[in-house]
Amino acid sequence: MLSVVVELDRILKSSDPATAERLESKVWELLENIARPAATVRGKGRPPGYFERTFGAFRDEPFERPEQLPFEKREEW
Repeated sequence: MLSVVVELDRILKSSDPATAERLESKVWELLENIARPAATVRGKGRPPGYFERTFGAFRDEPFERPEQLPFEKREEW
């Protein structure tokens, strides 16, 4: 682990400012992704507790099917 830090420090010190800034930005992005709760990553970007909050949300809503529309008339083959 320490070797990664040493190598990153070496690269940052030897790079031009623009390159160093881009690399630093990427490292911060990776650190933020790692810091996210596991549920967010496994849930394909959904916040933790999403399914628990939405399950059964429409249970008290009436469910009625509308009238069937007439079939579309098409030309014969």
